[in-house]
Amino acid sequence: MDYVIRPAVREDAVGCYELVRKLAQHEGLDDYLQIDEATFTSAAFGDTSKFEIMVAELDGQIAGIVTYFHRFHIWFGENLIEIDDLFVRPSARGRGIGKKLLLAIGHLGRSEGVHVKWTITTTNVRTIHMYRRMGVDYNPRGLCIWAPEDIPDE
Repeated sequence: MDYVIRPAVREDAVGCYELVRKLAQHEGLDDYLQIDEATFTSAAFGDTSKFEIMVAELDGQIAGIVTYFHRFHIWFGENLIEIDDLFVRPSARGRGIGKKLLLAIGHLGRSEGVHVKWTITTTNVRTIHMYRRMGVDYNPRGLCIWAPEDIPDE
């Protein structure tokens, strides 16, 4: 039951979209999810992709995803990687998949020499403590910033 972290490919679109839907349901925000599968697929894997996806594959199934994009950050005056969503299927939790997906994006940021940024619900105290142990700078309003030099190997 080993898992593999890898960049998503077009053939993963249906499974990735399913997990985005499950995340919206998990958060109680499924009424706000307006993107359909075709638009999601085009935005992620079209000629001019709007975002990127890293997947965790477990036993041939997509068990977790992290969606992210590269953008310019006005306050830093430089590019950064911004995480949009990170979700692991409930049946696959407890194996470190979420942490490995986050580290994969962190390593990408470190290799590019850019910060990684995302937000978290401020009531998610357990995860915030894990982030801090990983070298993430957490702002009490839910903003997480990971400087390239603070991203651990594991």
